[in-house]
Amino acid sequence: MTSFSLNIEVTFIDELTDESLGVTQIAANNLPDIFEQDTTINLSGVDWNVLNSRPKTRAQYTKSKQLILWIQRVEEISDSDILYNLPSICKKFPEVNDRSLTGTELILAEDDWRQFEFISNTFADKVDKEIFKIQRIHDHAKDGSGWRELHMRSKPEIPISNNIALTYLASMLQVPAKSAGITYDGSQSPIKDGYSFTLNDDFSVYGIAPKGKIQVIAIGQDCNISPNENSIDLLQQLARKFNLDLVHWCRCIRVNPDDSLFRSLLSKLD
Repeated sequence: MTSFSLNIEVTFIDELTDESLGVTQIAANNLPDIFEQDTTINLSGVDWNVLNSRPKTRAQYTKSKQLILWIQRVEEISDSDILYNLPSICKKFPEVNDRSLTGTELILAEDDWRQFEFISNTFADKVDKEIFKIQRIHDHAKDGSGWRELHMRSKPEIPISNNIALTYLASMLQVPAKSAGITYDGSQSPIKDGYSFTLNDDFSVYGIAPKGKIQVIAIGQDCNISPNENSIDLLQQLARKFNLDLVHWCRCIRVNPDDSLFRSLLSKLD
């Protein structure tokens, strides 16, 4: 008899009450190889999340022929009850690589990826079309401190069309050429091809630069850190040299470096 044809005695425990919901026999081939926190099982037509298990792997529970699952009922939420904390996020996030963190990386929430960034003016029409969709959410789907709808931006996929080397960006910002990298909050690895530079006022610029060529130049949004006049001057010079617009997606703002809003937008990051 193979391990897949074995019956496993499965005990279900309600995670909230710690009370048994019953014991049943389930064929091993109807159980997953490993129980993780995103595992969902269906009991009598009701979905339950598996929050813990003992043991966790097929090799272990086929040997003991017993399995205990701590589960919590999946509550159905109406779409009308969902509120988003932002009106828009970037649809595509860069992947992390398989390296370990150094501890110096700029840490980002995934929702913050490319929320405030420089974009080549050649993409102005695409940017304005995306901003129009976000403004509609502001106008028609605002609900208290959140939004009932979320626009996932897909364009421009690569916002910097200019040929800017990572080392040249560092020299323009008057920072060391060696990047500190970036990572997502909670991740154990850095973002692939990611870079970050911290200016002398602790203000950060980040993005991705495959093979040392800049594809994204985004602004770190720490409400406790604002760029000083020198940093704003450097960013304005960068934008003028490469014809870049400054875009704050959630505020629905696109400005060129000579616009009067350019400097004030950078000085108010919250």
